Amino acid sequence: MHISGNRTPSVSVVIPTHNRAQLVARSIESVLAQTFPDLECIVVDDGSTDNTAEVVRGFQDPRVRLVTLPTNCGLSRARNEGIRAARGEFVAFLDDDDEWLPRKLDMQVARLREADDPRATVVYCRCYVHDALTGRTTQTSGVYEGDIFGHLLRGWHPPTPSLFMVKRSSLLEVGGFDEGLPCAQDYDLWLRLAEASNHFAAVNEPLAVKHEHAEGHMSADPAVRVRGSEILDRKWGPAITRHLGPKAYRRWKARRCGNVQSAHFKRVRYAVAHGQRIEAWRHWLAMWRLLPWSRRNVLQAFALVTLGQGAYGALARAKGAILRRARGPSGAPS
Repeated sequence: MHISGNRTPSVSVVIPTHNRAQLVARSIESVLAQTFPDLECIVVDDGSTDNTAEVVRGFQDPRVRLVTLPTNCGLSRARNEGIRAARGEFVAFLDDDDEWLPRKLDMQVARLREADDPRATVVYCRCYVHDALTGRTTQTSGVYEGDIFGHLLRGWHPPTPSLFMVKRSSLLEVGGFDEGLPCAQDYDLWLRLAEASNHFAAVNEPLAVKHEHAEGHMSADPAVRVRGSEILDRKWGPAITRHLGPKAYRRWKARRCGNVQSAHFKRVRYAVAHGQRIEAWRHWLAMWRLLPWSRRNVLQAFALVTLGQGAYGALARAKGAILRRARGPSGAPS
């Protein structure tokens, strides 16, 4: 089933992309492979200088639409342009380096339409996370439903907007993504949607694949995360203190610093994997500025740079095996 140019689809899929010609085709293919066919796929080319537009135009499916921005305006602007161009009742977001499993939209549309909660306008799912450096794939766990504002204020943050589908009218009511935020724009949007009494529904299954790799990830830049955390602190710090108290606010601050340390650690891993030891030590030294928020990441990074990728991986696997044996067959400590 294809959607003609005159028909309004149920779901508009928005894929922002910038110089990812080698990746975006995989994302588009995963949209066109959905068992829910009543969709349009809006690819927003955010000022690419490679052959991204050519790759997108190569898809003959009439459900694929290309929106081109003349310059690189950033993820939030690209996603907002996609929301404005959308014709569907629902908008689903997909990052250009992520992909969906075939039943993702089918199950999410059904979950929203069958929900007993009239305030449910957002639906998300769990996902697989694939680490390009190690080849390891893990699953996210834990979902919340209904009024999840408190969980978000405590710092709960699903790993990618590729898990989400939202009623378009709700997105427009809260103003879409904050174009002044350099990172965590999705976290800020979920907070604003929840604050505006939009309830969340969930499909408790992994229906997407998030691909993690260091190259070209703006959100993996520690400096970007520092600036984003400062803006989020100004926007949401008072609300966290008001609703949850000063201790919860301090825990939230520590978690944001931990996210910056995680970005540094990813840079260390990438540098070690590519033999860039001086670069790895530079990122490790930068992690010291955020102590004592994340001693664990600093120690892990030191071990990684000192031992190298192979020995560090063997040590981590041995530690994991010891912990699994200590927990016993039930998963609880023996």
